[in-house]
Amino acid sequence: MSVARIDLMASAAGKIGGVTWHHLLLVATDASGGQACLRAGPQCLPLERLAGRKSALGDAGETYEPSPAGLYGVIAFSSGPYEPGGIDFDPAAANVTLASGNAAAQLWEKVGEAAKAIGAEQIPYDPLGKGANWAIVEALRRCGVGPALPPKRWAPGAGALGAGEAQDVTRRVGQAVAIP
Repeated sequence: MSVARIDLMASAAGKIGGVTWHHLLLVATDASGGQACLRAGPQCLPLERLAGRKSALGDAGETYEPSPAGLYGVIAFSSGPYEPGGIDFDPAAANVTLASGNAAAQLWEKVGEAAKAIGAEQIPYDPLGKGANWAIVEALRRCGVGPALPPKRWAPGAGALGAGEAQDVTRRVGQAVAIP
């Protein structure tokens, strides 16, 4: 794929207390309009999330073995076409263009390498901290890109995005918070 543009996409994933939260992913577009995505997620799901689900081998819960890294295993990256029916496809997703032209092709290669490096670190997946959104933003940071989120989008775990930009205020129940 000859990458012509890379966008940081914020796809609506659910609601928490009436506020929509978003899943971040990277989408590369080639000159002919073809698109590919790079996403992060958990290596596995807890048993209660698998109960009753079918896999190629039958009931997914029957062959379940917990990960030594925790309920969700480690952060895992995957890539593939960005098209209708895909896990993260959202025709209404907000985006921020990160690079275009030759810079996009170079960034796509670098971010792929950064994703492999993060994956090799075997970081335990934490849906409220170092999770999918954190992993995408961290891969970009390792490439020297400090992205801003698309406007009016909340992406738990994305972390601090840089000076003057919105700061992540995700915290665990019972966690202390300093009020200025």
